Amino acid sequence: MKAEEFEGKNVEQAIEAACRHFNVSVEDLKIEIITHGSTGLFGIGAKKARIRAALKPEVALKKRQEEAEKVLRALLAAAGLDILAEGRSEDEKIFIELKGQDREYLLDKGGAPLNALQYLVNKIVARRLGVGPKIVIDVEGFRSAREKQLRSLARKTAQQVRKTGRPAELPPMPSQERRLIHLTVKEIPGVETKSKGQGANRRVVIYPKRRFNRR
Repeated sequence: MKAEEFEGKNVEQAIEAACRHFNVSVEDLKIEIITHGSTGLFGIGAKKARIRAALKPEVALKKRQEEAEKVLRALLAAAGLDILAEGRSEDEKIFIELKGQDREYLLDKGGAPLNALQYLVNKIVARRLGVGPKIVIDVEGFRSAREKQLRSLARKTAQQVRKTGRPAELPPMPSQERRLIHLTVKEIPGVETKSKGQGANRRVVIYPKRRFNRR
């Protein structure tokens, strides 16, 4: 959450206003005093105290995690899925692990429902709390296994392109998976990547580099 300014007859009242706004105690706030204000002479020319306050990073991260879990549980309940959400904060990121008998529904089509759920939760939380750390939603290590699978696919396809000299298209993927393909192939000499298509049909194409073909 970004810093906001608050006013009061004195600094103490301005801080109280900040605490009420963020719904936290003063210990959870990072406070900068802009002006202490003044009472003036017999009340004439009095100036209000002004402060700038924001949640401390660890507090903001915790509140974001709680909001993400709240949104996620509501979405899962609305979908009628028997899934539990357990969150944690680590390295300025929020990770939520999903468990339950209906979790497999989220892994259909290469995890497309899981990706859609993660996108929706991030959008809703950003709208409520502003832009902040990414919220990663996973099911029993699926994302780590999926990353290994995609890297292997990228390397195997790149070697095929190097051997045949012909471009090769990969299946449609969400943006974060396409980015992983681009980064993996970038490490392999003699090939390059481009994205093509629109929306859900956008995919990565691996091409031979011309200089590589002339050798």
